[in-house]
Amino acid sequence: MNSKTARWLKLSFGFAIAVGFAWLLARGLDMDALGRAFTGLSIPVVLLALVFLAAGWAIRIVRWWWMLRVFEPTLPLAACAGPFLAGMAVNNVLPFRAGDALRVLGFRRQLRSPVMRVAGTIVIERVLDVSTLAGVFFLGLLGLPAGVFPKGFVFAVTWVAGVGSVAILALLLFFPALDRLRKRLAGRGFLAARRWPKAVARHGVHLAEAFSLVRSSRRMLILIGLSVVAWTCEGALFAILATAIVAGVTPLGPWFALATGTLATVIPSTPGHFGTFDYFAAQGLAAYGASPEHSAAFALTVHAMLWASSTTVGLLCLLRSWASANPAVKKTVPNG
Repeated sequence: MNSKTARWLKLSFGFAIAVGFAWLLARGLDMDALGRAFTGLSIPVVLLALVFLAAGWAIRIVRWWWMLRVFEPTLPLAACAGPFLAGMAVNNVLPFRAGDALRVLGFRRQLRSPVMRVAGTIVIERVLDVSTLAGVFFLGLLGLPAGVFPKGFVFAVTWVAGVGSVAILALLLFFPALDRLRKRLAGRGFLAARRWPKAVARHGVHLAEAFSLVRSSRRMLILIGLSVVAWTCEGALFAILATAIVAGVTPLGPWFALATGTLATVIPSTPGHFGTFDYFAAQGLAAYGASPEHSAAFALTVHAMLWASSTTVGLLCLLRSWASANPAVKKTVPNG
């Protein structure tokens, strides 16, 4: 099987999964009741939710910048904003985590960092995010009777959280050996003895440098704190929209939906995670007593707001970056 066929099979498989979860979400819904569930939304509610969403983005950008500036202290915060937002947008519209590849390969000069160092910081981002969301998920489970939420999903989240925790502990415990390997890779004698290409060693050194960020307990506490604040801001968006759509919503419900919907994005699906996010976010709110129609309206509203806003802002950042690199078309791009 060639790589092109494999890519098409993966895309088809992801699309089939998205359609399946979309069907699970829609089956049995009263469409009139679903339509009425959206009537609680208003412009002030949407604007307030967007303020918290933007705050969450800002904290994530600061977290990434704080990691990169360990190696490049003069790196300005503004240099990280465009690549971060552009990466989110591209992930929303293209498969195979193309946005992450763009952050790693497309902004090396702007970020003043080599490829593998940027890649290492993105890996650390993912581990921090999954660990934070897993914590929210298990806190949400405490408020539910046993058996209310699908056991298979609970089992999968437990494994994901465990893998993330083991990864962090492994880096902390085995970093001395990793640091020795980094120093050996940097030495010419080690390379010559094993006939390794210099590029391989250079990338290995840069990746090890990125992973060294977790060696400092103080630095890890700061990164964890930033992750908690970032997800708290995004959780506020869930809580605001749930309050507007579902009368008398249980306070823990929107936060549990934040965890279930976002963690479900690890399931193979389409770009933008259509179907998987919506179904599990709705299930998270329904577990706390919301009706199927209100839960579906909530999940669809949250997803539409997250996808549309991040895609629009990110693609504008990408367009400005492309225009700045191509002076001939710079005049056609608005400055706003």
